[in-house]
Amino acid sequence: MEEFDYKALGFRCGVEIHQQLATSKKLFCRCPAPYAPYSDEYQAEILRHMRPTLSEMGSYDGTALMEFKTRKEIIYRLNRENVCTYEMDDTPPFPINEEALNIAIEIALLLNSAVVDELHIARKQYLDGSIPTGFQRTAIVGMGGYIPYKGKTIRIRQVAIEEDACREASNKGHVITFFTDRLGIPLVEVVTEADMETPIEAGEVVREIGRLMRMTGKVRRGIGSVRQDVNVSIEGGRRVEIKGVPRYQDIPLLVHNEAMRQKALLEIRDEMKRRGIQIADFSQEPIDLTKHLKRTGCERFLRTHQSGGRIMGVRLPKMAGLMKRGIGGGLDFASEFSGRVRVIACIDEMPNLYHTDEWPRYADSEQELQYIKNLLGVGEEDVGVVVFGNQQDTTTACGEILARAMEALEGVPHETRRALARGITTFERILPGPDRMYPDTDHPPLKIDRERIKVIAKGLPPKPWELEERYVSLGVPRTIAASIPTSKYRALIERLKDEMGEKIRHVAVVLFEVMKGLERKGIDTASISEETLYEIFMLYKEGVFSYSLFPEIIKEASLSPHIGSSIKGLVQDIIKKRMGGEEKALAYAEELIANLGKADEGKRKKLARYIMGRVTEKFYIPKPALFVQEIERLIDKKALR
Repeated sequence: MEEFDYKALGFRCGVEIHQQLATSKKLFCRCPAPYAPYSDEYQAEILRHMRPTLSEMGSYDGTALMEFKTRKEIIYRLNRENVCTYEMDDTPPFPINEEALNIAIEIALLLNSAVVDELHIARKQYLDGSIPTGFQRTAIVGMGGYIPYKGKTIRIRQVAIEEDACREASNKGHVITFFTDRLGIPLVEVVTEADMETPIEAGEVVREIGRLMRMTGKVRRGIGSVRQDVNVSIEGGRRVEIKGVPRYQDIPLLVHNEAMRQKALLEIRDEMKRRGIQIADFSQEPIDLTKHLKRTGCERFLRTHQSGGRIMGVRLPKMAGLMKRGIGGGLDFASEFSGRVRVIACIDEMPNLYHTDEWPRYADSEQELQYIKNLLGVGEEDVGVVVFGNQQDTTTACGEILARAMEALEGVPHETRRALARGITTFERILPGPDRMYPDTDHPPLKIDRERIKVIAKGLPPKPWELEERYVSLGVPRTIAASIPTSKYRALIERLKDEMGEKIRHVAVVLFEVMKGLERKGIDTASISEETLYEIFMLYKEGVFSYSLFPEIIKEASLSPHIGSSIKGLVQDIIKKRMGGEEKALAYAEELIANLGKADEGKRKKLARYIMGRVTEKFYIPKPALFVQEIERLIDKKALR
């Protein structure tokens, strides 16, 4: 990815980060805001259907119309412990959670945003069922802003506060089920400008903004507490939103594949125009193939007959060969049509369509393929697409296939796509427009006075990149220094940095590498109290034990995590057990050297370090530097033989 010329592609990318806030209550009611992992317990269910409403300008949002076309039944599972009548839209909202608003203001200030004088709450329409009201309450807290990134500036467009949506339990056919526990948890949304020039930059900027928000100590952590949306476009293409990326590490590959997808779609557009294809070519009615395919060798067709369903098909003129053309990430152009059929027609058993460019193999499949081509009027230059399901779904599916073919003449459609594994995406919905936003009539404007902002500004934490540079200047490896600002060990390192001097590097390595290595072996290092760790490092500073003993001391300390100042006795016991005499240690080193091949001068010191590591696994060496010299002497002695 790094070697690809994204600038030549006209690549543009911006991100939206949705971070849950660590409040005890929800945003617009006083229900407790539960933490993940959430419980699947519920005591009641509610069934609803969503309908679009006119915007303030008298028009419908395209996304709302698309969701209405799916004819979804929406089931909400309610747990009385964390849901009230507000979430179900039976009562008006409470005043906004002031604690959450203060955190949002703090994050806006950290991002150098200008905090608004008045908070105006708006409604953002959502007809996918994830919010029972059909809209999300949201409000802009800060405008503008920036963060530094590798010698340049990433601009912030806005910072908003909003309520989280429901948690999806299942989505099958025309029925989608949600848990309502997550609904209403306060979120901060940070939106950047399209300033990222490569996919890797997009991932790193998300990481930096995430680190900045975690510096407050007032945001939630763990799986599901943060979700990223990434907006991608290339020259000639259109903005496409990749929705709900859970980890910043996934962003580079997703963004790269989306750029390649748009490039491929533009090439398909150009090919369609070269072939003389026009929108009018797709003005046709679907053909019912059901009665013609009663004697079929296709298992999917047989099941459709048995369920009383329909087999429908359409002809896409002059599009032969395009369906199997790759669009990046291991996907082909047919997947674009399949995604629309899955979401809008709700035919979600895959594969949900067949096409004549690559027909499935089964008994007499070649003969049946030719028969279907004849029924659809598919010539050598055309492609036929067949779908199966109930009558209404297949009719909707054929309409969506023809609509997607028309969109292909424009290149890249405006859409929201869902992130999947392997760095690929799939269609989720048409990209929402401005018509989905309108004022919330339940809330008057809320004045944010300057004194409130001043108080919050006084307590701002340091920027993570500033702390990182400070730790690097103290000798801490950058890979570790980057993790310290948002780590639970930051306070301990701050406490020790002046006392430990140059040895603060060893402290950082023990906390972030040695202890993690022990955790992978099943040792509960996380339970060791800060005070116990402090006492261990002070003993190391005083020269009571050598660096090589840290793994064993940490392991023993995990069995008595709150031992505190009594750790000295434990350390002395470990030293006594490891005391085997330097003569035995040297004999063991000589034995190891004897079993190794000859080492040239360049590898001599590396070999000495390896031998030293093996020796300290068995013996306590009070003066390791002198002992390493002895090992080097033994290595030289062997080389002279």
